Amino acid sequence: MDKEVSYGYKKVAASEKRRLIRGHFDAIALRYDLADSLLSFGLHFFWRRRAMNILGLRSGDKVLDLCSGTADFSVLAAGRIGPWGRAFAFDISMEMMNVGRQKAVRAGVEKQISWVQGDAEAMGFGTESFDAVIVGYGIRNFVFLDKGLQEIYRVLKPGGKFLAMEFSIPQTAWVRALYRIYSFRIMPGAGKLITGTAKPFYYLAESVQVFPAPERIMALLSSGGFANAGFERLSNGLAVLYFGEKPVCQSSRN
Repeated sequence: MDKEVSYGYKKVAASEKRRLIRGHFDAIALRYDLADSLLSFGLHFFWRRRAMNILGLRSGDKVLDLCSGTADFSVLAAGRIGPWGRAFAFDISMEMMNVGRQKAVRAGVEKQISWVQGDAEAMGFGTESFDAVIVGYGIRNFVFLDKGLQEIYRVLKPGGKFLAMEFSIPQTAWVRALYRIYSFRIMPGAGKLITGTAKPFYYLAESVQVFPAPERIMALLSSGGFANAGFERLSNGLAVLYFGEKPVCQSSRN
């Protein structure tokens, strides 16, 4: 029987959530980057730079950009790992990755990036394949969060680093109140003007509200075997960076 999971404020079958998520991103792919920049007031550029600095990629690294979307992190990673490195953009939406391919061509790094469509919770990569895994706005969309984190742990090499950037709820009460008004009353309409549909933005607003607190995500990382698990709030908590490492002393968990 298909287990029910949270989809914003609703409960849906696990297979239905996957279908809905893919449909949302397919529908907004062509205008996603514009919407991301305008609706985040450009803050996502700062957030991504901070994420890359924490991840600390090195020349020659093999990097997985999981839930890659339009491949912003893949393109940034390609610039840091150099010609001897390799970035893999992995996403459920081929439409999003098609936009990302064009971005990689414009940046001159298309030869350093491979493109894979699939399910983040059941990847086809071998165990201990990557030096780093980065996820941008993706773990909130996992159908089963613990399963997705297990897969990330599996594909990391010992000593490999994990980092996820995700939306969250602001810390300050008045900012939190304004954010809720913006998320539910302004962002869906603005998103519809930009992309032609409001549904993904209603889901975004709801999913941020029901996503576990940063302390809970850090605890899941620690219990899942990640060492040095932690998080960093950005812009009063509008975004949070989660991070951890696969211990060098063990190649796999029981």
